[in-house]
Amino acid sequence: MDTLTARPQLLKQANLSMIRKILKTKGTATRAELAYETQISSTTVRALLEEMLKDGEIKSVGYDESSGGRKAERYRFSPDRYHSVAFCIQHDQSYAILLNICGEIVETTRLRISGDDIVQALIDYLDDIVSRKEIKSIGIGAPGVVKDDCFWIQDRIDGQMRKVDIAAPLSERYGIPMILENDLNATTVGYARGLEKNIWGVESENINMAYLHLEKGCVSAGFIAGGRIIRGNNNFAGEISLIPMKDGKPMDVYMAGPMDDEQYIHNITTIISWICGILNPKYVVLSGIDLRMDCINPIIGNIADSLPKHMRAEILYSPDIWQDYLNGMAYLTSKKMFEDIQFIQE
Repeated sequence: MDTLTARPQLLKQANLSMIRKILKTKGTATRAELAYETQISSTTVRALLEEMLKDGEIKSVGYDESSGGRKAERYRFSPDRYHSVAFCIQHDQSYAILLNICGEIVETTRLRISGDDIVQALIDYLDDIVSRKEIKSIGIGAPGVVKDDCFWIQDRIDGQMRKVDIAAPLSERYGIPMILENDLNATTVGYARGLEKNIWGVESENINMAYLHLEKGCVSAGFIAGGRIIRGNNNFAGEISLIPMKDGKPMDVYMAGPMDDEQYIHNITTIISWICGILNPKYVVLSGIDLRMDCINPIIGNIADSLPKHMRAEILYSPDIWQDYLNGMAYLTSKKMFEDIQFIQE
């Protein structure tokens, strides 16, 4: 049997963190359920629940039906006690979303960014919100390549890629668990979560899907395989626009140029065929402001004609990429709650 030792206060905080995570995941739980899930003694769980009740952190929702002994009391979080903040950053607009303990969006605020000082805009918002709410996690969705607590974004003036150190300054300032994710990866997660809710039998933890974003001069994708985001060796997975086509020109050059519907359908069919041949996803989702809606059915027909049945993906359409982005960051940020102190077995 492994023995875990810690200073009493750290041990208490770690136990509280485990209980909070179980309550958040299950929605409600009894003392026995919490003791079983966390492997914390029933006596310790009872003492911690009493403290959480006294602090207004949780509340009783009544008693379970008796199975012959004493009725078990069931608990849940007070929904407005704890919150998370997620930021959805884009080139032309950025938003902060405030989440309750259930991961639901309770407030959306458009950020005011002076020039390109994104970090200061996030600090201005966080300084205000942490003075009013108990924030348990922070999530940041950012465009471009996300790596090593920073992201790379194209400068508006000279077009060069510029590194933005964002996670470290916020982590040092607030000491709150944080996650940094590529915007399209988060968007892909958000759509996958929606599929789980709206299509019977779909489980986001096991899903295989590609989310294809089409914007003039930019073709990019987010990939999920076995429920996990594919980032690649250098976090460059999904940069389809950089793949060379005819004469060595990248795909984004072709997609930015003039083309009739026939050529457009051919190009999108080619991209989807690559994805199906390499990843074999169950779903390929089409989205983006430059997606030609009238071409979706011909694209589906081309895929049916050009690929064998076992390789074809079901082609879906997302009408609201921003909502997918917000939902994805809400989910990822909410998952990060209560990870301040954990047991790690080495």
